[in-house]
Amino acid sequence: MKELTLHDIETIIHRDESRYLEVKQTTGERVAGMQSGCAFLNTEGGWLFFGIHPKTLKILGQDVADLTRQDLAKEMRKFSPAIDLYAQYVDVPGRPNQKVIAIWFPAPAVMAAPYTYDSRPYYKVENTTSIMPREMFDERIRLSDPKKFSWELTPCPYATLDDIDGNTLTKAINGGIQTGRIPAEAAEATTTIDRLRPFNVLTPEDGLTNGAVALFGKEPVRFFSHCRVRLARFEGLIMDKFRDQAVVEANLFQQLQAIEDFCRKHMFLSGDQDDFDSKNELTVPVKVIREASLNLLAHRTWWSEAMTPSVAIFDDRIEFMNPGAFPVGTTPEEFRRRPHSLPINEKIAGALFKGGKAEGWGRGILNIFTYCKEAGLPEPEYDFVTHFVCLTIRFKNPLTPRLSDDKVNDNRNDRPNDSRIDRLSDSVKKTYQIIRDNPGIQRKRISELADKSIPTIDRHLAILVKEYVIEHRDSDKTGGYYAK
Repeated sequence: MKELTLHDIETIIHRDESRYLEVKQTTGERVAGMQSGCAFLNTEGGWLFFGIHPKTLKILGQDVADLTRQDLAKEMRKFSPAIDLYAQYVDVPGRPNQKVIAIWFPAPAVMAAPYTYDSRPYYKVENTTSIMPREMFDERIRLSDPKKFSWELTPCPYATLDDIDGNTLTKAINGGIQTGRIPAEAAEATTTIDRLRPFNVLTPEDGLTNGAVALFGKEPVRFFSHCRVRLARFEGLIMDKFRDQAVVEANLFQQLQAIEDFCRKHMFLSGDQDDFDSKNELTVPVKVIREASLNLLAHRTWWSEAMTPSVAIFDDRIEFMNPGAFPVGTTPEEFRRRPHSLPINEKIAGALFKGGKAEGWGRGILNIFTYCKEAGLPEPEYDFVTHFVCLTIRFKNPLTPRLSDDKVNDNRNDRPNDSRIDRLSDSVKKTYQIIRDNPGIQRKRISELADKSIPTIDRHLAILVKEYVIEHRDSDKTGGYYAK
């Protein structure tokens, strides 16, 4: 590193970049200074200066004796892992024997283990130095050695081959063969173990890993309570009123399909409302939903059972909340500028790609931005909160205006049921008739009696609920639909 001059120091401290700058008046505050230095090492790097007034930023300097240098060296030896830090001593003109002490703390390397100072880890929250939460520290440790701490490669000791869903596995194999990502001979495999081999989710002894169960399990939630995704359609712009919600407890391939079906149900823009076919258009294109959902599920963290991914649809936007974080030292812009892959769950991401779900390896973020631009949507937004990454995609036009409580009551009480039903298409009326004649009926049975696909019935149900002529009672699993 080049030797700093006083002019360099003046330039640095007046950039108004407090997130990358810490100033202390004297080395009497060296402990607090080194805590900030540790935060720099764990965040994005930064400068630590002694001899500068913290409020006025006036360069004062301080006396530097041999003991001063020894004390600083002692504190710098408290970092773990050990790091070679270099303190520069810059003379202050007009102030004899006064020096500014400058120490540069570099940004962490990608996937680096977190640093500690005096056995404690620190990180930056805006311009504040804070002790790193245990969950974040553990996650950084795992990221530093993915193979050693890999959740997806950990054996799932209580799972057997009977816990693998054959239909999901068959669809993944067929999807991989059709896209040329799996050899055609994979279709000839007869045992479950041989059918799983192309996805690299087995232990060296051909046992099932956590990743295999999450991807292909019949009921993975039996083994991992957080193998689920939460879906919601909110009324308006905030989370104060539900139109619809669901918790999908299924394998990852099924979760992907459930997210797409939920979005089709609630984000219709145009097309034939009785059938989900190529004529339909969503407020956000399906290919954007697919890429965002893949990122949501393929790159989520698994170590904490308290955190699950979610998709929330509002009148003006859709939000994908993903447990986890971007790899240390990376930003969404880097993945847009030069697409590459740094999956936290390499085998899960690879299996979804091989199964034909992803369009391009490492191109998810770039594709999301590109597809949104092609559709004339605002540029997607990434936001980072503790333990979560949030992707927000805003609509060109709201789905529907918010309904006040008065309007809801008007719709329910002032408009007779018959007039609301008369406005419906014949096929939706048929679905209503089936529900009226079969109180408590479930959607699968409705689909059978109506001779319509489940996605089509879901669309009918959404229309009927919106018109307040039917309602769902009891739980998602045991409840059913009733005419009002």
